[in-house]
Amino acid sequence: MAALLLGACGGSSPRPAASYGAAPPPEPALEPAVAAQRWYRATTTCAQGPWELELAPSGARWGEEIELRLSTPRRIGLHAELIVDDDPPLAVDRVLDARGGVGGAPENARCVADARERLALARGGGGAGGGTPGTPAVPGRLVGPPPARATTTARLELDEGAVTSSIDVVRISLRDRPVPAKRIRIRFWSAEPNDLEGVLFGIAHIEWRPNVPEGEYLAFLELRERRLREQLERERLERERLEAERRARVTVVVPAPVVTVKVDPETERRRREAEERGRLEAERRLEKLRREAEEERRRRAVEDEERARRRAIEVALEIERRARREKFCATHHDDRGCWGPGGYAMHAAFENHRKERTTYCAAHAEDARCWSADERARRRKVWQARIDDALAPPPPPDGPPPDPLAEEVPPKLSANAEWRPGYWQWTAGTWVWLAGMWRVPDEDIASEQTTTAPAAPPPPQPETPPPPPVAVAQVVWVPGFWQWSGSTWVWIGGSYQLRPDPRTRWRAAEWQPRGSVHVLIPGGWVRLGGAR
Repeated sequence: MAALLLGACGGSSPRPAASYGAAPPPEPALEPAVAAQRWYRATTTCAQGPWELELAPSGARWGEEIELRLSTPRRIGLHAELIVDDDPPLAVDRVLDARGGVGGAPENARCVADARERLALARGGGGAGGGTPGTPAVPGRLVGPPPARATTTARLELDEGAVTSSIDVVRISLRDRPVPAKRIRIRFWSAEPNDLEGVLFGIAHIEWRPNVPEGEYLAFLELRERRLREQLERERLERERLEAERRARVTVVVPAPVVTVKVDPETERRRREAEERGRLEAERRLEKLRREAEEERRRRAVEDEERARRRAIEVALEIERRARREKFCATHHDDRGCWGPGGYAMHAAFENHRKERTTYCAAHAEDARCWSADERARRRKVWQARIDDALAPPPPPDGPPPDPLAEEVPPKLSANAEWRPGYWQWTAGTWVWLAGMWRVPDEDIASEQTTTAPAAPPPPQPETPPPPPVAVAQVVWVPGFWQWSGSTWVWIGGSYQLRPDPRTRWRAAEWQPRGSVHVLIPGGWVRLGGAR
């Protein structure tokens, strides 16, 4: 979306008369114009906020609007809220690009931890400095449960430069409010830190103004209102006229002529006799149908009774046959006709196995071999519910992250290392602090451009790993190591770290002698095959 253009209308001089062939002047109307606009930038390159700006409405006569705008060279994620007095906030949560497109992932790789750096605990040991080990490890400290809400807001600096393009994030209108607004707050933040280099946040105060001199616009409104009253009056008079005509309308009722019909007695007698014969014939047919239905019912009852009697005889004969068969098989165990293949011995073995299974399953109900089809279906339903819960997307944050923790940047680990500041990560329904770290390029490690020390480090300090702060699978304890600050040794305490892949392991940091100095080989994740 293009930037808002500043505009203003005013003056009281009369409009010039239209010349022959010129376009007619525009109809008087209200148009939005930017009354004031300010742009701000964050004080740090990587930040989450929250930021909050407060302003008072100007009380413009024809209405006003407040708008949060954004000028960005890359995609950023933003949660913005516009709050007027004590009304519910008008909130949006989007990923926006430079053209106002919505969707995709924020372009913030320099500000967030990658798969190798995401930590479950920001620090488990003591020691000088702050930060967290990642790939490679850097100093850190223990982080307790985070506060529920941020108690302060981040700083913004006023930017006086010219903005050539921007997009609309959220806007609220104050034109239709029954009570004038007194206080307006704009609060915005992000769940992950954004790369805010070259990003500006703008607050636009938009006022609605007439596109003609105000006196002319007032005269236009008065003329329009007078015409509307005249139109309503004409409609009222027309309705009264139609109602009077309806009441005055006379309805003429013409009586129907009286027709005298002469009836012949002989014809009337024959008509009555025909009606009587038809009635009697209908009664005879109905009676015949009733007798036939009754006979059919009796016939079916006799047939049902006969079938029941035959079924009872067949059941009695079957019971007697089985009894004779059982009596015969009780004394003829080797007859295959009694017990099937294998004879009585196989039959007895099957019966014994069935009894043993019943006894075992009564004592081992959790054995899957004992489950019935209904029990297996019930358990499968429970398992599927657990899988669905595990695969369900995590709930979004219900508010901005807590206040950022103070960090001390530890000594640089290599010539080209880059510092990634710490931030709050929304994990498993809670905020977890991922402390800052030095990112050491693999080229620095290969060319041994990492930290050098004049001598070997002291022996490692003993550490007792604390319990992890959140229940996260694949958490690995990374032991601490010594770091040379340029003048003294600094102990970097151990920490918990998430394993990026089941096929990886953590290779601890070590110091290797190189002539008269020792070179730091930072720790990092390596595959089980040995590749870093």
